[in-house]
Amino acid sequence: MNAVELYKKLPQKNCGQCPGKTCMPFALSVLRGESELSECPHLSVEDAALLKGQVTTSDWREELVLKLQEEVRRLSFPEVAAGLGAGVRDGSLVLKCLGREFVIGNSGDIRTAGHLTPWMKILLLHYIRTAGKAPPSDKWVSFSELKNGNLKAAAFKRECEDPLKELFKRNIRAVSDALAKLGATTAGDFPTDQAWRVDLIPKMPAVILYWPEDPEDNEFDASLKILFDASADKFLDVESLLFLLEGLVKNIEVLFSS
Repeated sequence: MNAVELYKKLPQKNCGQCPGKTCMPFALSVLRGESELSECPHLSVEDAALLKGQVTTSDWREELVLKLQEEVRRLSFPEVAAGLGAGVRDGSLVLKCLGREFVIGNSGDIRTAGHLTPWMKILLLHYIRTAGKAPPSDKWVSFSELKNGNLKAAAFKRECEDPLKELFKRNIRAVSDALAKLGATTAGDFPTDQAWRVDLIPKMPAVILYWPEDPEDNEFDASLKILFDASADKFLDVESLLFLLEGLVKNIEVLFSS
């Protein structure tokens, strides 16, 4: 069953209540293995079960993981560890991402405490396959200045910068404490006193800049900007960077509310 055939069997209400928001994107998402038919609020349990038996999903993310694992297997971990900012333990790479430790075996398998999504596997394997060949540039740039960043700049602002700004507006001290728990440190030489540097992955730092709203001038709202070392796009594409920063914001939200 292709996407059009599945679409014709859906209620076609385009209600906006499913992950795809409208029926055709939802059908494509189901076929990619990213959504479940049960997430359609207008399909009965019986109809969803009947359709599920007719659908063959293909998770391209797992296929990409296998391809990346093949590339990682060609690497010598002792030779690339230093360039990646990783350690070597019992023949495996050990590195931290968003404050969490990951162990990568020489077959490309990844172990960590807690849930491990296909997206996180892809992100880590992409990073490792570069073998740490890109030295830091010591030049800070915005997301849109990275390779193809302009194509995802609006999504980056909506999904990363804007939610983080709202958290700062609610309680700047709580966000600062959460960042400290994730290993962030205050940063100088920026046009605001509210600046933090955080190593997302060992060789991929980011700087978070926050300008509070002016209590004496209601016309100027608070603003926030996230900057990257210009070498960031040598390690990860902008899709992976977007996912990585979404993860950072979610981690801060969890620590913020704890």
